Amino acid sequence: MALDNVFEENQEYLISAREMVSAVEDLRDDLDAARLLQKKSTKNIAQEEKSINEEIASTLKRRKDEIADSYDKQIDSNNSKIKRMQSKKDKKKSERMEARIENETAELREQNRQLKIETKTLFKQNHVPAFCNSNFYYYLFAPKGADEIFRLFFIILGFCVCLPAVVIAVLLHTKFNEGSHLAACVLIAALIIIGEFIIYFIIFNLTKVKHRDPIMEGRKTRNTIRANEKAIKAIKNSIAKDKDESVYNLGKYDDKIKALEAEGSDISGQKIAALKIFEAETKQVITDEIIGRRQPKVDAMKEELKQLNVKVASMEEKLSEMELALTNKYETYLGKDLCTEEKLSDLISIMEDGSASTVSEAIKIYKGDDK
Repeated sequence: MALDNVFEENQEYLISAREMVSAVEDLRDDLDAARLLQKKSTKNIAQEEKSINEEIASTLKRRKDEIADSYDKQIDSNNSKIKRMQSKKDKKKSERMEARIENETAELREQNRQLKIETKTLFKQNHVPAFCNSNFYYYLFAPKGADEIFRLFFIILGFCVCLPAVVIAVLLHTKFNEGSHLAACVLIAALIIIGEFIIYFIIFNLTKVKHRDPIMEGRKTRNTIRANEKAIKAIKNSIAKDKDESVYNLGKYDDKIKALEAEGSDISGQKIAALKIFEAETKQVITDEIIGRRQPKVDAMKEELKQLNVKVASMEEKLSEMELALTNKYETYLGKDLCTEEKLSDLISIMEDGSASTVSEAIKIYKGDDK
């Protein structure tokens, strides 16, 4: 078609151009909508597949945890039974150990009891004051062994240092409020210590000197009692360290504990076997069930997407053809700027109201109006 002939065309040419422009725009809108739907469908398929994978993972974890928890509860229950049985065994062993200690130390304890009675009787018969038959008295007046000498040292420290210090501290806060009273403090301390020694020697003369034989006999008795107590302690330690439990007749407890431990091992083995079966068989069954239930929906969505892809491809091809036809038939002659629905409608209106009889005249008038 020659350029001159196009510009000599009437309004039908412009109407055809507008219809083609409108058809291209409509097709473009439809294609944009189809592409948006295509994108949305692709996203929906991905979300559905992700949801399936998440359901498979969560279901597998839940089912596996249920299996493990079921066996773990049994194992915990079994362990509790073992602890209770062990507690009963320990209690019974403790009771029988105490009985054994009582039995093996009975002679020594009885001997100590008799010695204490004899000493008390001896002191009473010889009119020895009762306080002389006390640990404190023997620490002060007849100590023997490192232990009693160590105690005597602390008694002397208390009476000769601590007591004077307390008395002086009280006096400084009550009687001696001002000035230095060093000499008075030294004098008071010396008087207290001298007084204590006087009292000590008075008691010494009235008891140990006067009743020397009963008190020394009491010393010997105390030595024997102490030796017996050490022997009793040694027997207790020996029994406590003895690893041989056969003497306590605890076999029935050991048998029950072994049976419970074997039961616990069996439960643990069952747990391992159940988890292996789950991994080898049940896992696949669960996966197949979920996929079988939900995959048809995904397949349908994929089929719809496939059809949509074909439709989009067809629309893209058709649009390309229409755009090429629009370019060849109209835009080449009229110019791309005039090939819009609005401007073509304006040109048609110019020709319809009689202002122009040809396309070229309508264009001149339109452009003149623009100016």
